[in-house]
Amino acid sequence: MERLRLLLLSMLLGCAALRTGPAKPLRSMHASPMLQGYESGTPAMDRRSVILRAAVAAALGCTYNPLPALALEAPTLASFPGALTSVETEDAVHNTLSARGYNNGNTLFATSTCPDEVNYKEKELVALLKSRWGEVPFALGGLAGVPFAGKAGLGAYAHHVPDEGKLLITFAPHVGVGIGGKVGAIERDGQVSVSSACGAAVGALKTLSKADAKAPDIISDLEDMQFEWIKMKLAPKLAGIEGAPNDIAYVTYMMYELVRDSMIAQLKASPGIWQDCSEVALLGGIQINRYGGDRFQPLFFQATTETGKTTDLYKTAFGVLPDLSSPIGNAIAAEKMMIASL
Repeated sequence: MERLRLLLLSMLLGCAALRTGPAKPLRSMHASPMLQGYESGTPAMDRRSVILRAAVAAALGCTYNPLPALALEAPTLASFPGALTSVETEDAVHNTLSARGYNNGNTLFATSTCPDEVNYKEKELVALLKSRWGEVPFALGGLAGVPFAGKAGLGAYAHHVPDEGKLLITFAPHVGVGIGGKVGAIERDGQVSVSSACGAAVGALKTLSKADAKAPDIISDLEDMQFEWIKMKLAPKLAGIEGAPNDIAYVTYMMYELVRDSMIAQLKASPGIWQDCSEVALLGGIQINRYGGDRFQPLFFQATTETGKTTDLYKTAFGVLPDLSSPIGNAIAAEKMMIASL
């Protein structure tokens, strides 16, 4: 009993120390002006420790604020500069598109995002966009967010738009950032152990990194064709990974490029969509899954019409494009990655 009393007392004292709340917000040099980050002088804890302390604090009648333990802005912004909260992203998209006449009566929303359930949580980006535009989104994406629905899927989606309406497509590969700041890790609900995100991208990297690995030049397994396609397309893009500070962040950017280029190619190869809609808006970036709240790094936002008139909406919505030379490890490659147009 005495040992139990001393344990509870120590917990109580620790709880009292935690009443002070999060450290003073600091603005990251890489962040958008809309985004505030946090710094903490205490080391990050694992998820089990966070949950245990919260439970003990509740039993003792005091408040435990886990934010310092979940202060992930620094590692997030180091690898994904300019990342915003889901709310900030959705607000910026809505304000920009509403000025162009988009509303939930004339706009049909679609996603090209990975089917991993972590991408569809309440109050995160896809759910917020769904709520704003009023429809369950048409799903164009498969593993890693690649638009595996193809031109046929894109055509079917366009057939569902209101007459002379508008299409809004969001595409994004995803990546986890764990409580300890590890890129490629994610703490999932109901699991103590840490898992990978994106599993397809991480799995492809592991497979292609083996000493005897050979990059596939054809899709040989039709029962696993999406993963085969990812390995085939990702392999030639791994040439610059040695210069990147983080392998998983680098692979995520390569996946972004693959998803973006596939999405743009399908749109350009589908002139029939203009029989159904008047404009297409394409929002692209990287979904960053985190236990303390997701982030989205916007990298592309353009609109186009049947006449080929394309408007870059990025600056209006988000400001200056982020500098990716540090996370990619090559300034020239980073600059080329940001050059794309509908």
